[in-house]
Amino acid sequence: MTDKNIPIIYMYKRRTFIWILFTSIFIGSCNFDQSSSKNVNLGDEGNYMEIADTIITDVIILNPDGDEWTEYTLRNLDKETLVDEIFKLVYKGDLKPYEFFYNEPLTIDDIKTLEKDPEFSRDKIAKVQFEEAWYFDVESRKMVKRVHSIMLAYEIYNFQGEIRGYKPAFKVYFNKEEK
Repeated sequence: MTDKNIPIIYMYKRRTFIWILFTSIFIGSCNFDQSSSKNVNLGDEGNYMEIADTIITDVIILNPDGDEWTEYTLRNLDKETLVDEIFKLVYKGDLKPYEFFYNEPLTIDDIKTLEKDPEFSRDKIAKVQFEEAWYFDVESRKMVKRVHSIMLAYEIYNFQGEIRGYKPAFKVYFNKEEK
């Protein structure tokens, strides 16, 4: 039966039914509970709400082109210490390195091979990627970040010597149970 054969009253009833059904599904799928954030005890007097349980943040830690703003934002960073301490902890066995894309464990020999690669240098590490949780205490107006993991990435260049992008060296987790 086509729409031409359906009496007008049934067409309006059908459209009204479809509209009511659509509206009911739409309203029913809305989340009216906007206060579903978790409160977390972070070991001090604060009453922290979890703002993000996992958020990924990329940070450039080496100014690639002498940009004044980037230079300003990095003015208090001791990049060499950050990178060297992570490598020391990896070599001591206190942090386990993982391949970034497949999250497979790397060995100390893998890290030594990386450090012998002519494309790699600790000085070329120019980007870090954090996986972190964010917490906020409304009363004290304090925000706390807890880092789950950090990935170190180094610059790679094209044939003209220009930065082509960043290549992940490895990723480490700060809590052994996280992976």
